[in-house]
Amino acid sequence: MNKTRRANMSGNRKAGILCPVFSLSSKYGIGSFGESAYEFVRFLKKSKQTYWQILPLVPISSDGNSPYLSPSTFAGNYMYIDIDKLIEDGLLTERDVRGYKFEDDYVDYDYVAKVKDEILRKAFENNKDLKIIDTENFSERELVRGFCLFEALKKHFNGKSWLEFPDDIKYRKKKSVDYYEKLLKDEIEYNVFVQCLFYKQYFELKNYANDLGIKIFGDLPIYVSKESSDMWQNPEMFVVNEDLSPKLVAGVPPDRFSETGQYWGNPVYDWDYCEKTGFDWWLKRLKHNLKMYDVLRLDHFRGFEAFWAIDASESTAENGHWIKAKGEEFFEILKKENLIDRIVAEDLGLITDDVINLRDRFSFKGMKVMQFAFDLNEESDYLPHNVGGNCVYYTGTHDNQTLRGFVNSRGSDELEYIKNYVNSDDVEYAMIKVAYMTRADLCMCQIQDFLDLDDDYRTNTPNTLGNWTWRMKKDWLTDELECKISSIVKLYNRD
Repeated sequence: MNKTRRANMSGNRKAGILCPVFSLSSKYGIGSFGESAYEFVRFLKKSKQTYWQILPLVPISSDGNSPYLSPSTFAGNYMYIDIDKLIEDGLLTERDVRGYKFEDDYVDYDYVAKVKDEILRKAFENNKDLKIIDTENFSERELVRGFCLFEALKKHFNGKSWLEFPDDIKYRKKKSVDYYEKLLKDEIEYNVFVQCLFYKQYFELKNYANDLGIKIFGDLPIYVSKESSDMWQNPEMFVVNEDLSPKLVAGVPPDRFSETGQYWGNPVYDWDYCEKTGFDWWLKRLKHNLKMYDVLRLDHFRGFEAFWAIDASESTAENGHWIKAKGEEFFEILKKENLIDRIVAEDLGLITDDVINLRDRFSFKGMKVMQFAFDLNEESDYLPHNVGGNCVYYTGTHDNQTLRGFVNSRGSDELEYIKNYVNSDDVEYAMIKVAYMTRADLCMCQIQDFLDLDDDYRTNTPNTLGNWTWRMKKDWLTDELECKISSIVKLYNRD
């Protein structure tokens, strides 16, 4: 299903665009692996881009719709399955998808989730007779089977937390697992069918992109959700109480951006246990993601050196403490298996000398963000003229404002500083050009920045709800925009 390819980030300086799949145009309420994704790949090719950075493709929780708080690290988000492709494959008819009305301007996750589930169940029933999709032999079946049982159990127990399951299945007693696998066989197989469709469509898209010279830049959240099949299947891998509830949870300490820090609530890893198992789960996770993506960003890289651990009973991140992780030991194994060269370290935020040393010891590319550069009180390492080669330089990440939003929110002194620095009153466009000028191996811009969109189109504002919803219009990706972007690539000799 997947053609194995290795990305090479050496050589000429490269350029890419960050655009979440859900933001692509589509008539079914959310971006998908359908024609709009293929059109976007062709847009990237014509714009002389090399990388398409997408956010995690894992399932999302209903609590905020964040792809960084997922019920599974190995499964895919069924909402990205394209309906028109299922019609083309003969799994659905036009009649099967009539009567639904989707939003065009934003993602209504509750509605999309409900309707796509209804439609996919029709495809599943049709496939029982048609046998178009072979769910027994798809390559990710064993990786996702635990999640498929987990989701069937969640439905069986009316959406209860797995921590409230009856003890026999909560603690995964073998007899109980066998019992529920038989009882919920059809629902489990439906979930397997959905995952098979996800991976089939995704790898077809990835192979198409790779054939055009476009590499997929993925993203791996360091933590999993408390409400995840990963934790249910592997509670010993986390710091938990006797009842398997998290004893310690993740976050970051107070800083200049937040007086109380950030309380994420994800269970933290028992790194000693991970090491005793030879980092088996972590290796499986990395290998799976490096099969999916040509380049992989490790989110919250500093958590591999040490992590901020908060007692689960706390309501803020203020009273946490640092605990050493086992990143060095884990990365040594990755190095031996030649898995290092396609990894980018998200080294933003509070970075100590120990974190820098860990990054540099394994020659990971780090990240620099232009929106963090213009400090009136001191010269920033993020200023373009200070940026070295071994990094990815961003005008802004998915957690930042759009460039227009950023510029519009600057005070007069800072705005004057930026104008002087980029030597232009057309600040947003000039910032992109200056970013392309840097020595950075790879320059990434949000698609919103090329489209000159304000913060109404921001992907995510951390610690707030209502994110991950913005959508593109089909006619926004014009020939004129292709020429504009490709001219910058040519001007600054990126490819």
